[in-house]
Parts: sequence; structure tokens; C-alpha cells
Amino acid sequence: MDAERLVEIKCAETDRESLKSALQAAVVSAYSSPSRQHTDTSGQDGEVEYVTKSEMNEVLTVCEKAVREGILTEVGSSLFSLFIDRVVKIRAEDYLPLFLRFVDSFDVMRLELMGFLEADFDCETMVQRLHEIVTVEWGLDLNNCRGQAYLGSGDVSYKLKAFACKVQEKHPLAISTHCSSYSFNTWWSKSIPVPAVKRALDTFEEVMMFFGSSATLQKQLDHVIDFGLRESYEKVQELQGKFCDFWPEKHDSYEVFVQMLEPLVECLEKIKNNPQRWKAFVSQQAGALLPTVMEFDFIIAMVILKNASSFTKELSAGLQKDHFSAASQLCQINGIVSTLNRVKTNMKVFHQNWFDEACAMAQSLRVQIEVPEKSMPKDGMIKPVGFYKDALSVPLVDNLINAVKDHFSEDHKEALNFLSLVPCSVTNSYMFESLKTKPPLYSRDLPDADNFFTELCCWRVTWKTKVASVTIPGSIFQTLRLPLMQYFGNINALLRIMSVLPSTALEDCGVVMRHKKFQEYLRNTNPKDRSLCLAMLQVGTDFSRDLDHMVTRCLNVTPQALEGICLDKESKSLNKNSENNMEVDVKVEYEEPNIQQSIDHPEVQDIKPADENGHAGDNRRSIATVFRQAALLGKKNIHLSDLAEESRELFSQELSMCQWFGSDSKCTFISDDEVLNLLINGIRDVILKEIQESPFFSLITDKPVRIADKTHLPVFVRYVGESAPKVELMGFLPFDENRHVDTQAKKLANILTEDWGLPMSQCRGQAFMHLGSGYQSLKKMSLDFLKSYPLSVVTPSESCGLAHWLSGSVPCPSVAEMLAITQDLLLFFEESPHLEGQLAQAVDGLLNMPREALEEIPETCCSRWKKREDFFDVLADTFEGILSCLDAVSSSTTGVKSMHAQVLSSALRNIDFIVTLVILKNACAPLRNCSTVFRCGNPADILCEVEKIPSIIDTLNKMLENVSTLHSTWFEQAFQLATKVAPEQVCFSEEANSYESPEIYYRENLSVPLLRSLVDEMKYSFSDGHLKALSVLSLLPSCNPQPVLSESTDKPFSIYLTDVPEPEAAEQEINAWASVWSEKYQDVAFPASIAETLNHPESKSHPTVSLLLRLVAVLPSVSMECDLMKTTLNSLRDLVKNTVCKGSIMDHVMLLSHCTTLQRLPEVVEECAAVDPESSPCLYQVMGTLETLKLVSGGVEVTQEASTELQASSLAENPTDGDVKPTVDVAAQGPRTAMSFYEPPLREQILKELWDSQFFTVITEQAVDIDGELYIPLCIRYLNKEDIQCEETLAFIPFGGDPVVLLEAIETALSQKWGLNMEFCRGQALLSFGEVGSQMKAVSSAMAQKYPQAVRSLNSALSLNIWLARSSPAQDAADGAILIGEMLHWLTEDVERQNKLEDMIIHVFQHDEGRGNELRDKLIKNWEKSHDMHEVMVEILEAVMLCLNELKVEGSTSNQQKASQFFDAIRNFEFILSTVVQKNVSSVTKQLSQSLQGKPLDMLYAVNNFPDLKASLCKLQSDIDTHHKAWFEEAIVLATKLHVTMLHSVLLEPLSEFYKESISMKVVEHSIAEIDDLFTEKVLDTLRCLEIVPYAMSKVETSILSGLVFRLYKEDLPDHASLHSEMKSWKEKWLGPLAGYLPTTVLDTLKTSQIRSFSNIETLLRLLVILPFSRRESNFRQGKRSLQEFIQQENRSLTELHPL
Repeated sequence: MDAERLVEIKCAETDRESLKSALQAAVVSAYSSPSRQHTDTSGQDGEVEYVTKSEMNEVLTVCEKAVREGILTEVGSSLFSLFIDRVVKIRAEDYLPLFLRFVDSFDVMRLELMGFLEADFDCETMVQRLHEIVTVEWGLDLNNCRGQAYLGSGDVSYKLKAFACKVQEKHPLAISTHCSSYSFNTWWSKSIPVPAVKRALDTFEEVMMFFGSSATLQKQLDHVIDFGLRESYEKVQELQGKFCDFWPEKHDSYEVFVQMLEPLVECLEKIKNNPQRWKAFVSQQAGALLPTVMEFDFIIAMVILKNASSFTKELSAGLQKDHFSAASQLCQINGIVSTLNRVKTNMKVFHQNWFDEACAMAQSLRVQIEVPEKSMPKDGMIKPVGFYKDALSVPLVDNLINAVKDHFSEDHKEALNFLSLVPCSVTNSYMFESLKTKPPLYSRDLPDADNFFTELCCWRVTWKTKVASVTIPGSIFQTLRLPLMQYFGNINALLRIMSVLPSTALEDCGVVMRHKKFQEYLRNTNPKDRSLCLAMLQVGTDFSRDLDHMVTRCLNVTPQALEGICLDKESKSLNKNSENNMEVDVKVEYEEPNIQQSIDHPEVQDIKPADENGHAGDNRRSIATVFRQAALLGKKNIHLSDLAEESRELFSQELSMCQWFGSDSKCTFISDDEVLNLLINGIRDVILKEIQESPFFSLITDKPVRIADKTHLPVFVRYVGESAPKVELMGFLPFDENRHVDTQAKKLANILTEDWGLPMSQCRGQAFMHLGSGYQSLKKMSLDFLKSYPLSVVTPSESCGLAHWLSGSVPCPSVAEMLAITQDLLLFFEESPHLEGQLAQAVDGLLNMPREALEEIPETCCSRWKKREDFFDVLADTFEGILSCLDAVSSSTTGVKSMHAQVLSSALRNIDFIVTLVILKNACAPLRNCSTVFRCGNPADILCEVEKIPSIIDTLNKMLENVSTLHSTWFEQAFQLATKVAPEQVCFSEEANSYESPEIYYRENLSVPLLRSLVDEMKYSFSDGHLKALSVLSLLPSCNPQPVLSESTDKPFSIYLTDVPEPEAAEQEINAWASVWSEKYQDVAFPASIAETLNHPESKSHPTVSLLLRLVAVLPSVSMECDLMKTTLNSLRDLVKNTVCKGSIMDHVMLLSHCTTLQRLPEVVEECAAVDPESSPCLYQVMGTLETLKLVSGGVEVTQEASTELQASSLAENPTDGDVKPTVDVAAQGPRTAMSFYEPPLREQILKELWDSQFFTVITEQAVDIDGELYIPLCIRYLNKEDIQCEETLAFIPFGGDPVVLLEAIETALSQKWGLNMEFCRGQALLSFGEVGSQMKAVSSAMAQKYPQAVRSLNSALSLNIWLARSSPAQDAADGAILIGEMLHWLTEDVERQNKLEDMIIHVFQHDEGRGNELRDKLIKNWEKSHDMHEVMVEILEAVMLCLNELKVEGSTSNQQKASQFFDAIRNFEFILSTVVQKNVSSVTKQLSQSLQGKPLDMLYAVNNFPDLKASLCKLQSDIDTHHKAWFEEAIVLATKLHVTMLHSVLLEPLSEFYKESISMKVVEHSIAEIDDLFTEKVLDTLRCLEIVPYAMSKVETSILSGLVFRLYKEDLPDHASLHSEMKSWKEKWLGPLAGYLPTTVLDTLKTSQIRSFSNIETLLRLLVILPFSRRESNFRQGKRSLQEFIQQENRSLTELHPL
């Protein structure tokens, strides 16, 4: 019986655990998907199938009550306080969230959500309902209530205040306070019933929710904060990433918001106007927020909130800092109330200041200052200043005074004073003494009130002497947990009361902060998706406490529903398990038939998962088939329509076998890289198929390709297609020179055999170009192949001369260096057809080309030289001619071309180069005839030369034995040549001088290793196997094939016996072949080549001979017809050089080298779509990917002719220089007169306005070309009578070479034509650079001497960094700056182009998305004011290049030409280096550049930091060697990354010295000189006068301001005698306690009231605001006709202007 009972109990426990698990899962699922709660979604995960909707709602309601009961159980009869949060919207109704604060049995402070109350009750009903909820429904005794904190605005605030009064009337200890979940500033601002404030805060909160809705938007806000609060680095760090979530807890949130409002508006505009980057709903949200934020009603409300909250900011911060700070703030409250009362008394003054600040901000944002339409009286006769005073400032301050009084009553202050009982405050707080003065407020709550004062003294002694603990507790929680608290019952009770008081900080005791969780719930849900019940469950549930109770109540109330929930969980678990089992079964069942299918195409196996029906749900195999079919057509170079009908049917049938899956299947995403790999594999499949038909091939590698910091080896296969030898690029091997030889050899072999599937058993030749010791792994791999496959003989390649091929393997640094310099030399001559022609003329006399084919196919100078068998002879014999050619270039040109020639000439004259060249020439002499025969001879000559190979090797061996004698002669030749061409440079290295003589040094380190290497390489390249293979050439008819004697041991086919199908019959067939040609065709011309022979009918009847000829045809050492190998290599090198693309360049080069496949792909896709329409979506997506990558319809279709034509047309366009440089012969022209935009009547109107302004400044703009002649636009800046900055173009002055004439013309135009008095000119600036700029600088100097008050300074139209770059005397730097500006402007002026650029930036920075987004955000429209243009350019240069590469073939012809022009310009090392140098130098001046575009305070800070800036620039100049080296290396890395052609590293060092002098030093020196010129002491003093602006004065007050102003502007001041007293009054006005808003700009200060009372200061401000460096304010007015629009016209004519 007992056993049975035990089983029942265990079963019951098991059932209960199941019920608990199921119920917990159901509740979590319910509140985790709030958006699905009110829709019928049965069957979805998270929904319950066995329970009706009403039953589920009943279960959730029961659970909600269980949670609430669990909380109330913990509260029990302990003390508590009530907190009602702000109104929230749930579905369509407004509710008040109700919270309870208490201390649990573990002394932990708790703030728990208890439920919600409808907010639309009337006052009396709400009071009754709240009382009923607390006392009846919750069963709490209000006698235990110790605090009330109710956050409500508008009508709700009155209702809650009524309830608070009613409670406090009956229960006086239920003190009204604020709640520490909000800062006090946030609390009172949300509580006051002022409509304008409520509207502003609602908008503010919407903005914060918008930016907090995603990490990307949060990042945007971080940028806004960074810019808006740039004066406070610490504040930026504190707020970034946190402001959206934590602004309610901050004490200066409104101040921060006002500071960042301008950049915030700009950010919202960017998001709104860029729907391509942002999702549509995000752009729409930004668009909806913008008009609200840009209303004056919002701006002034935020400004007044900011200023009003400043009075309570210290109080707000202290209350939440720590308990000591909170207690110490109590004595400040009376002072705050007094201050607020003074503000109320002087409201007119304070409001005027606040209004002025709001107006200044509104003007900056171009917002109209007006009264809201709804508040406008019918007569419309109300001024905004008066309206907002009555409607906003007055009620706000009144309510703030009441809020401080209400929330800090005497009882509340006395209660907060008990915070001084916390031990950390006991020893510091003077308030502790005040506790002894009267009985405590909470006497009746104390267990032993009579002994309170005694206990208090003991408490203080305890902590003063640290008897209780060495560590003094800093929180209430830590204090309550102390063991000694059992002896201090009264203090324990008071601290527990402090724990429940809403205004004390809620300490983090390791539990869930329910209020924060509630705020997260509100942020993460839409109001329409919220539910009272689910909100309570999600925020308040503690399953460890509530789950048992939930189950018990559900069993009592809704047992059926609970059972259904449990059943639902079990069924889902079973379904899930069965699905898993089915998947396993299906997969196993389907894998078996898949094995056979994957044999032919190993690259596509295991790429398709099975769907639920057992079918492959992946289209990769089908796509691979389509690509393979396109490659078949491409290799045959025919169209689909050219196929015979039978072949066409087979083709379509192959496509019809493909199985396609639509988007509804489990088709996996196919990335761009996968598409490229499938296409490349398809091409390789077809090549492998052709190799099978060949049936032999050879492997050839060429010179490595370096992209960025990676090296790749191009691999070619040579085989016989049909009857002619073919060469195809197979791919690129990744290569690492520093990797272990064996490891790398194994890796490369695996790629060739396993990844690419090359059948090495059919390989009959290997030609791997070795370049130095780093490529020993290639030799190792070759030998391994040879060991495994003896017929894969090693040979040289006929792609270059034998001497050049063998010398590349010599392990001598001097040889490698010499070859690299030679290649640079040839590339130098290739850059110019004229130079290459001169070089060819000097060389071609010695190059007796025996083959006419070379004349038919154009070759580069480089390829001609390297293919010569006498390569080194030619170079040595033409050495003097080459040097004279270089010297001529150096002397006849300037700049980089001249320097390149000098560097090359110097490298060639180096004794190391000359000795290496002469020794190579002599050492390779025995190879000359051999190389000639292999390159150009007929097969009969090759056979003769094969017999001489052993003797050549013997000759080289003898040379090695007699090296001492031979080397002496060679060295003498070299020394004589060196003395002849460069007697001053015959200087040997230190290493050579360490030997007995330089001759011995070169013998041991060059001649000996060279000869030894040549011997080894000859044996390696001409092994017995190779020589026997070449003997097969004797079968060619032109070689007079002879019958094979039976007793002969040297038979031409002996090496290939295993390849011959019938070895026994081979000899007989060869004899028959010989007799056929000697008898049947004796009177006919024999076939001259292998291809002709294979095409001859006799070859078909002699299969063994044909097979042997196919074998010898694939040998890399045998020259191919039509120089096919050379053509293929040149094509590859051009592709590598010119290919710019997203993704892997190697993949693109591979595909473009097989461009016929890409050209046939569209028609194959169309055919496939016609055969099987289901293939269309997938194939068109694939084609879209290839189009995006510019591999079809874009990149392939542009022919070389079109590209050349496009480039030629682009060169015909105007140059990209910023200064227009027409060739104008000034002296030859007649006199030109000054011109103007305006006719005399219009000039009269402008004159009247100019005469109203006493002072002006002169600005000479950038020279403009009008009808082929240069004119200087002459502008003046002045302040009109409405106090608006104006700039007017008065004249166009003809530009001439004489500065005196120019100055006279300018004076005449201003004084005589416009009637301006030059004595009132107070400043000047020039914007021209280059040659024109030099002349205008001389004019400026002359003007400054004549009119000393016309001080030259920087014009605010350009940032300092842009000016320094454009005006640089380093021509490359100046031209580069102009180019960057024009290019970035062109790319960002059009939305589509900017979107393409942004996409490229994200692509380039796909591994650092954050940085990519930052760079996208830096794409501004006005690049002329950029401070970091070069820095941005360096970072996005790769993205710009990719973008321009695509734009070259998109859009209109003019846009294509522009893109092509920019593309060519930036792929230039000089451009890259000058940009890098400017980036690094401008980083030093960046802070100054930014400050000069800022407000007066920024400029003052810049003046103060000016000495540090000059010291930094001087340090840069003194350490220029170190800095230039780093900059040069940075430029090299960037150029390599962008695949820009570079000289060999040996030549870069002398070139670096040239660039240091021509670019780096000039840029740094110019920056120093120009800054000295622009910022003379007088200009700096003028900038210091900006301290007169009140805000700047409050930050950097000095005692020298009066003296400065007096010294600079004594003659201009109306009453200079009173300046000192006026300045004193001015400071008192703005630095006094009643100052209020402080204007931040000169123009704002001019517009303040009472400015007329300060006549001297007003005059000073009017002078400062017109100076060129003064920033243009938002209401800046251009002239009646825009100069910029005139300049941007394509054609400018004098007929548009009028004589002045």
C-alpha cells in the first residue's frame, strides 16, 4: 500500500513538473510575440493549437493575478511607497502604469509594476478608483505608505495631485516626492501643464525613439553628438551610444539637445533625402520628424527648457549622485526658489535673452520666427516675443517654482536628511548634527524612539572610530546587511524608510530593475500591439517565485486550458523529433544515387541539400551545366545559331536535363564568389574535356603577378585542339615566397591535381619560370611530378629567349636586380610611342627578325627584347645609345618623367649593373645559336641543335673550370664600358672592397654562381627525356623522315612506347610514313609545321605518327605557329594591368581571358529559359550578378577601339585644373576694359546700398576664362542696413602680368566706377592659385602697403586645408587637390553616382561596416569647406576607383568621358603620393582649419593654440626625412593595393629622394610660409578681438581686449575715449548673474537689444562681421547675380557683361 502511494506521489510530481514547464513556455511565448496576439495565427510557433483564444486569455489573466499576488506576499505589512509613471498608450487607450516600491526580506530595494489604470477618468472617479485599487484589490494599508511620486502632465497631473493630497491629508507621512527613476529636471519638465512644453517633449521623445530604433541610426546620432558637443570630449564619450536610452536620467538632456540641434537637423535631412541608402519607412519617419523639429514653437520651447533647467541642474545631479550629495543639496533648495523668483520678477529681461537665443538658432536652421497658427489671434497683431513670454516662459517658471516647493516640502527635506545616516556620510556630513536637534519625523515607526539620540551618538562613534568595519559602507543596502544593525534598531528602521522613499536612488542590488524593463518593453513594442496583461507578465514575472502559484490557480480556475497547453507542447515536441528523423532518412536515401552523378563533375558534388520530398533544392548543379555549355560555345567561338540542327538538339537536350527550383524551395543563397567559381569551373571543365581529346598537354607558368601584398602565378596549359596547338589560361596559383619549400610544393600540386582536376598522367611537358631562390618550391613540385610521371619532361618555354629564361633562375641578387631594372627601363620607353620608336630605331638594326609573323602582330619593346636569343648582347651593344636617349629625355622634359629618366640613367651607369650585364652577356654566349634555333628555326635546325646540347653544356663546364681567366677578361670589358659611360660613378660597394680586389668579388659572387647555375639549369631543362622527345620532330615531312632500322637503338618513339596504342606496329607505320613522303609527295611542297602536318590527309591514315606529332606539339620548348604563346602572355599582362573590379582581380582576369564564354553566355541563358521557363528567375539573377560585376553586357562589350576612342575624346576635354589656363599672350592683345554684371541703372541701386555701409573688404575670386581671356572677379563684402552679411561682384578685371597695372585697375574699379573710399577697406582675401595666384599675391601685398588697414586674411569660402593644398607650389599636390575636389563634387552632385560610390565604400569595407558607414557619412556636398578631404580620399580611393571603372561604361557619353578622365588621373603614383603627403600634413592643421570655420570661441581657441601649431609644423619640417619615408611607404602600399604600376624597389629609393624635394618638403614649407603670411600678428590680434562676443568672453576673458581694440581700430571708433568704460559695462552686462542667454556669434551679438548703447562695440562688431575670415551666417546674401552660376556655365561670353 505504501509503495503504491509513493508511485502516485511521484506521478503527481512528474505531472506537475510537466504542467509548470508547459505553462512557462506558453507564457513566455505569449509575451515574446506581442505583434501576433490579436491575429489568428494558429499553427505558428508560439501559438497553442489545443486551447481556444478565450481560454488562453483566461490563463494569462490568472497568471497575471498570480504574479501580482506573489509581489504583494513579499510586501506583506512592511512599509511601501507608490509611484505612478507617465501616461502610456496601450492599443488605442491611455493608461497610467502603477508601481510599488518596498524593501524585501533580503533588504533589497524593489520597484515592481503592479498594473495599469485608465487615464480618462474624471478627477473624483480616478481618486476613488486609485484608493480602491491600493486598499481593496491590493489589500495594502495606507498607514504604511511613506511616499508618493506621480508623473503626469496636463489634466492627469491635476487628478494625481488631488489623490496625493487626499492620501497625505489622512496619512501625513505619505510624502509627495519625485521618483529617482527620472532625473529631477526630467521629472518636473514632464509634470508641468504647459501645452508648448508638452508638445516639445513629445517631439523630443519621438526623435530619441527614432534614433534608438536601430544600431545604425544610433551610430548616426553618435556622429551628431560628436559634432554638436565637440567642445567637450568627456561629454561626448559619456553620451555616445547611451543618450537614446538614458536621456530621462540625465540632468542636462535639454542642453545637450539644443547644442546638437543643427547637426541633428542636417542628419535627418540626409536620411530623408537618401532613400536609396535607408529603408523607405526610415526615410519617411525622418521626413515626418523634420518639419516638427524645424518649427519655431519647438525650438523656443527647447531653448527655454534648457535655460530653466539650468537653475535646478545641480540639485538634479546631486540627488542621484550618492546619498551624501543628495543630503547636502537640501540646503540649496531655498536658494533655488529665491533665484527662480528673481527670474520671475525680471521675466522680461530673461525671456528676451531666451528669445534671442532661440531666434539665433532658428536663423541658423532657416526657420521662420512666427507664432503657431492655432494660437494666432484673428487680427494677427501679436508679436512672437510677447506671445511666447505669456504662453511659455511665465507659466513654465511659475510651475517650476511650485514643483520645487511641492516636491521638497519641509517633511521631504527632513526625510532626505536621514540619508546622512549612511556610514560614508556620517563622518563628513554636517547635517548629521541637525538630527540631534528635534525628534525624528518617523518617531512612531521607531522600535525604541526614546533612546534614539543615544543610539545616534553610538552610531557616530562606531563609524568615526571604524570599530564596526575597516571598509565603510557607501549604500543603504550594504549598511542594512551589516550584523551590527541588530543593535541599532531605530537607525535600521529609518534606513528602511529611506529605501522605500521614491526620491532616493534605487540601488542596484543584483535584481532585475523592473522600471528599466518596462521602458524597454515600451521601446520595443508598437502601442497597437501592447496588452495590459502581457506587459505585466513580461515586466513583473519571476518564475522562481510565481510558477507554482500560477499552476495551482490555473488548476483551480482553468484546468482544461492548462491540460491543452501541456498537450500542445508534447505534440510539437513529437512533430519536431519526427521531422528530424525524416530529414535524416531522406538524406541517407538520396545520397546513394548522387555518387555516380558526381564522378564527371567533382566540383559540384555535396552542394545541394535535400528538401522534404527528396529532391535537391539547390540550383548550383544546373547553373554549372549552363556555364559549361556556354564555355563549349566560347571555345569553338561560334554562336548557338551556327550549330548544326542535330548538335543544336543535343545542346537543348543537355539544358533540358537541368532541374530548377523556385524561390519557394529550400534553395540556398548563391553569393557572387560562388557564381564566379561555378563559371570558372565550367571553363576548366571544357578545357579538361579538350585535353582528354588532345590527349596530351603541358604545364607552363609565367612571371608572377602581384596584387596588393599577394603573389599569384599564372598557369597555362598547352595542348592540341583539333589539329592546331592551343594555349589556355587555367588559373592562378597563390604563392608565398617565404613558405617552406616542401609545404608550398605540396600545396601547389594539390591545387593543380585535386582542385583543378588536371590529369597529370597525360602531362608531357613542364615549363615553370623560376625567378630567384624564392621559387625553389616550383622546382620541387616539378621534380615531384617528374618522379611520379616520367614523361612530363622539364623544358624551357619558348615565350622568351633561352638566355633570359635561364638567367631568371640564377641565385644572385645582382642578376635579379639587373633584370628588374631592365624591365623598368623597357616599361619606361613603352609609356611613350615616341620614345619607344627612338629605342626601337637604335635596337632594331641589331635585331634581324627572321620571321615575318612578328611584323604582322604588334609586340611591345619589352617582349621583343626578352625573346631575343642575344638579349644581353643587344642590351650591351646599344648601352650608350640607351643612355643618351635617357639623358635627352631628362634634359628636355621636367617633373616626374625627367626624374624617371635620371633614376634609370643613374641605375644603368652603376658599376654593379654594368658588370652584371657584361658577365651575363659573355656567360650566355654559348646559348646564342641554340636559342635562335629554338625560337625561330625550322624543325630540321632544331634537330641539328639538339645534338649540340651536350657540347654546349661541356662548354659551360669548361668556362666554369677556367673562370679565373675568363672572368678577368669580362671584368676588364665591364670596367672599360663603365669608365666610358660614367667615369664619375665607377665606385665599388663596401662589400666588394672587403675582398682582395673588386674583380675577385665579382668572380666569386657573380661569375662562378652564374656559370654553375647555367650548367645546372641546362641539364635540368634539356634532360635525356626532353632531347628524346624533341627527336620526334624528325617525323615531320620537312625533316625528311627516314625509315627506322630494326637494329637501331635510338628510335624517335622509344620514350613514348606506353602512349602508342600498338607498339609492335609503330615501327612499320613510321617506315610507311617515310616512304609515303619520299615517293608520293616528292614533287609537292611538304607541310612546314606540325599543325599543317596534322591537317594533312596522310596523318589520318597514320594514327601512330599523328599521335607522336601531337605529343611533340605540346612541348613548351617548341615554338608555336603565329607566336600564339606570346600573344596569350601579352593579352594576360594587359588584362592584369587594366582590370579594375570588385572582388578578386584574378577571377576577373581568368574570365576576361576567356571572354568568348562570357559573350556566349546570354544566348545560352535565353535558350535555357526557352527550354525550361522555371529556370528564368534563377538564371536572370545569376546574369544580374555578372552584370553587376561588369562581366557581361558591360565589361566584355567594350572593345579596345572604343576604349581608345573614349580616352582620346576625354583628353580633348578641358583639363581638371582648378585654374583655367588658356594660353593667352597678354602683350599681343589690345587694351581690355573692366566689365560688370550690371547695367548703369542697376548699378545705381547697388550703390545706394553700398553707401549705407561704411566699411567693406575686398575679395579677388579665382580667375575665370571669358571668351578665351582671363578675368579676375572683384567682389566686396559688407553689412547692409538690415545687418545682413552681403557679398557683391562689382567687376571683372582683365588679368595681366604686371601687378602694378592690376592694382591700379582694381582701385579704379572700386574708387572711380563704384565710388568706394579705399580708406574704409578693412580687409582683403584672394582665391586664385597657381601662376595667377602668384600675381594676385603680389597685388595683395601692394594693396596692403598702400592701405595698411586692408589686412590680407583667409576667406571663409574655403577651408584652410583646402586653400593650403590648392595653393601649393608643389604642382602635383596642387593639381591633385583640385582633381580630388572636382572628382568628389562630380560623384556627389548626382544621387545615382553618390549611391554607387556609397555601395562601393560598403563593399570595400565589408569587413568593417562601421568604418564604411562613417566614410559614407563624410561624403559632403561642399568639398571646398572640407578639413579632411585628403584623409577621406586616401581611405575611399579604392572605392572611388571601382566606382569610376563602372561609370566609364554607364550613362551619357559625356559622363563616361568624365569618369574615364578621372579614372586615368587617379591611377597614377604621383597623385597617390601627393594625396598621402597632403593628408598627413593637413592632419596637423586640421584643428585650425575647423576652428576658422567655427564660431568666435573656436577661433579664439585656435589663436591660443597657434604657437603649438607652428611648433608642430616646424617639427614636421625638421624631421622631414623620417616623415617622408613613412609617407612614401604608405603611398607605395596604397599604390600596390590599387594595382598601380611601380618601379622596381631598387629604383624607388632615389625616386623617393626626388619626391621628398619636389613634394613633401614643398608642401610642408608652403604650409608654414602660408600660415605665417595669413596669420600675421595683426590678423591674430584681429581674431583676438572676437572675445567681444559674450559667449566667447565668458569662456576666455582676458584683460587686453580694450588695448587691442584701441590699437587696431582707434580711428574707426565713434568715441574711443569712452572705450574702456564701455568695455567694462559690456562685461558687466554679459558676465553678471542676470545675463541669461549669451550670443555666440558676431551677428547674433549685433542683433541683441541695447546694442545701440554701446557705440564703440557696435562699430567693432560691424568691422569684424565683414572680414573675409568671418564665417557666413545662415542669412548670408550673395549678389544680385550669382558669380558661381556664371563660372559654372560651359561657355562664358563678354556679351553677357557690361563695360564698367
